[in-house]
Amino acid sequence: MKKLFALVMAIAMVLTATSAFAAGYPEKDITLVNPYEAGGTSDIPSRIFADYISNNCANGHLMNVNCIGGAGGAVGAQAVMDSPADGYTFLVAPAGFAMKYAQGTLDWTYEAFDPVCLYVTSVLSIVVRADSPYRTYQDVVDAAKANPGTVKMGIATGGLPQFSVYAMEAHDGIKFQTIDIGGNTVKSAELLAGRVDVMIDAVGGVQEYVKSGDFRILTVFSAERLPSFPEVPTMLEAGFTSDEMSVMNQVFGVWAPKGTPAEAIAAVSKMFGAAAADAGVVEQLGAKNYTATYMDTPEYTEYLAAMYTNFVNFANEFMK
Repeated sequence: MKKLFALVMAIAMVLTATSAFAAGYPEKDITLVNPYEAGGTSDIPSRIFADYISNNCANGHLMNVNCIGGAGGAVGAQAVMDSPADGYTFLVAPAGFAMKYAQGTLDWTYEAFDPVCLYVTSVLSIVVRADSPYRTYQDVVDAAKANPGTVKMGIATGGLPQFSVYAMEAHDGIKFQTIDIGGNTVKSAELLAGRVDVMIDAVGGVQEYVKSGDFRILTVFSAERLPSFPEVPTMLEAGFTSDEMSVMNQVFGVWAPKGTPAEAIAAVSKMFGAAAADAGVVEQLGAKNYTATYMDTPEYTEYLAAMYTNFVNFANEFMK
């Protein structure tokens, strides 16, 4: 019964989205700003969704992904914030924005925009080189306990992995030597060269290195094991609670400039919902270890409020 209901809802979503496409919107191309560099964790699923939407857009119009990186996503976000609220510019919004606000490095929240929808989840992982002595997450913990501050943990400073480190240090009573290994295009090179001992990155960003035999995944920041790596245990299995893992979830949503017409927001939300329900999109995402995770505007707005509260509470407790 549940499967039948889900199928009916998916078909209804596609039909509703199609009618929204045909109702005169869009009248020109839509720009989706990815506030990070091309080819990275946020860019890959954004282009999969944008391709589907472009192929189903009315009047031959497209959804174009425009990468505007800098300042940990803040430059691209500001560009969208300053754009006309005409329903033709949208922002890829990561959970990392909530983290930055909790840290005090951003002075705005999602309330400076109009939330549109949530559309995808990217699972983070802890990765080592294949020749590393660390075979399990517990091996890393034991090493960090034996020699505090010596295990070199590679992260992109200012990103969600930084909060994951805080969560691990608080949970296990350890201290890493955190090293900023830059953006999406250089992280793996740092681990390959041995400049860091351990690295946190999205599974989708390291899977080719795992398949080639260069890297080994120790654990994934997920409640369930991934079908693509069923042998890899989860952080939940390592004893982390759902609350602790709430600051480790790499989710991406869509935001619009404040004051964007409600009709445009509803139409774009339905476009992403239709894409998330499409079998081809789901297959493409799964091949890259992403999960279509659609929430409409009201549900997503409620989710954002809770997420920001969790990040602020976590920061107040562990970042004193």
